[in-house]
Parts: sequence; C-alpha cells; structure tokens
Amino acid sequence: MESQLVPLDVVGVRIELPSKQPVVVLRGAEPGLENLHVAVLVGPAEANAIAMAMEKKVPPRPMTHDLLSEVIARLGSGVRSVEIGMLDASTYRGTILLGNGRSFDARASDAIAVAVRVQCLVTMDREMLTRVGITPRTAATGQRPISEDEIKEFRRFLDSAEPEDFE
Repeated sequence: MESQLVPLDVVGVRIELPSKQPVVVLRGAEPGLENLHVAVLVGPAEANAIAMAMEKKVPPRPMTHDLLSEVIARLGSGVRSVEIGMLDASTYRGTILLGNGRSFDARASDAIAVAVRVQCLVTMDREMLTRVGITPRTAATGQRPISEDEIKEFRRFLDSAEPEDFE
C-alpha cells in the first residue's frame, strides 16, 4: 500500500514534566486529523532554535539552521517540504525534500527547525499519524483536562499496584 502524506502544523515547543525534556508538538492539519498530536523529543538547542524561529526572533549571528536554510536557498533548490517518520519504535527521523527533487536525512528536530524557518510544509504518513498521534483531553474532545487530584490519585494507585491489578 502506498503511503499518503498529510500536512502537520507545528504547534510549538513545550517542556514535558517531570523530566523537563523539551518536545516539539505537531498536530494533524487536515479535517478529521486535527485532534491528533505528536510529541517529538528534542534537545535544548533544537528546542530553542525552533521556538526562536516560530517567534520570528532573529539572532545577531545566524544559527546552524539559519545557515543551512540560507545555503539551500542560495544553491537555488530551496526546501519543498519536510517529512517526519519513524527511525525505530521510539525515535523520529526527518527527511528534508528539496525543490530539485533531491532529499536528505536529518534528525526530526533539525528538519522541523529548517521547516519553520523556510515556512514549508511538514508532513507525516497518514497511517503513522493515526498510529502514533494522541488526542489530548480538552473541551474540544468533550473531555475535561486531567486534574492534579486525578494525577495524585493515579500515582497513589501506582505506588501500591501489584502485577495482578493490570490483568
């Protein structure tokens, strides 16, 4: 079966708690997929690069992703789109597709940082998005957000849980 790429919105950079690991949040951009979110773990430098580009902040000297974007543009091909996929069961990969039809592999975070700078399309295979995407609990889904009390109650349960509790 041939893959069908669907567009994603880059929602922004968040900090995952309690690990304090930065994540980039992507969301399906097509009708019917807009409640599917994907969180891509990224390093602090890449998180900063993505956040700065989304906020349209320009550093006094070009950052690596600025330089890469500029080099691609000056070579004449430009970036057509970025595809996010899976490298293995827990690691995302990026593919940067150039206007001349060529492509190259990248870390997902670097590909997203370039995409935000050049404002190109970010895509993912539809089947993969439906498999890895999650729907947050919000008013839009008819569910209320998880409260702090619910989280504390769940932690208490986990502290005393036995293997048989999960059967």
